[in-house]
Amino acid sequence: MKSKLKNKFELRIYAQLTKSRARFTYEGTRIPYVLSGHYIPDFVITTPNGMVYIETKGYLRPEHKRKMVAVKRQHPEIDLRILFYAPNKSYIKWAEKNGIRYAISEIPKEWLNGF
Repeated sequence: MKSKLKNKFELRIYAQLTKSRARFTYEGTRIPYVLSGHYIPDFVITTPNGMVYIETKGYLRPEHKRKMVAVKRQHPEIDLRILFYAPNKSYIKWAEKNGIRYAISEIPKEWLNGF
């Protein structure tokens, strides 16, 4: 159990609860929630094969990751792609894991045709 604890504060509270013999779980409940917002893509390319939505990122913040994944899940019909400023292994891994097409540095010519 203690291996799941994320920091010293949680460890201290875990110890307090254990010592007091309280009945408790640690991260034992999952409560769903939905955040509402709007996504404004950086570029929208009109191609013979439909619209291509492109987000450009030099630094991919956690909140941008959450937003892009939410948009992708809630709008699977949208062709959402990301253009990274420079190669970054963790960003590439994240994009591949989430099924988001990506490129580095410049828009590939095939994207301009919707491929």
